[in-house]
Amino acid sequence: MESDFKTENIDLIQLVAKRPAIFSIQNVESFFVFFKGYSIGKNDSVVIDFFDSFSDFIHKKHPEKCLGNIDSERIIRLYSVNDSHSLERVRFLIEEFISESTIYQIREY
Repeated sequence: MESDFKTENIDLIQLVAKRPAIFSIQNVESFFVFFKGYSIGKNDSVVIDFFDSFSDFIHKKHPEKCLGNIDSERIIRLYSVNDSHSLERVRFLIEEFISESTIYQIREY
């Protein structure tokens, strides 16, 4: 049962990353706000754990000392040209994170 719940939440993260406009998400900041609200509303540790691990992944990809205490969405924004590019980057990074992770499975939409 917990595995189904975990898979359902990871599927949602992938869906929102691939189709953000469906959820009125227009940039990387609103993407992260959406999931912060979702995890609080559902009291969902799976989403919280996913984004904690994802944040560690982002910091490993960008190990510059000056970025050590910066939120992952701000790091993504730093390397993005505009709002749509920030969403492309977050989608690409989530796909890369999931493909490298032994915990999360890739689901295609």
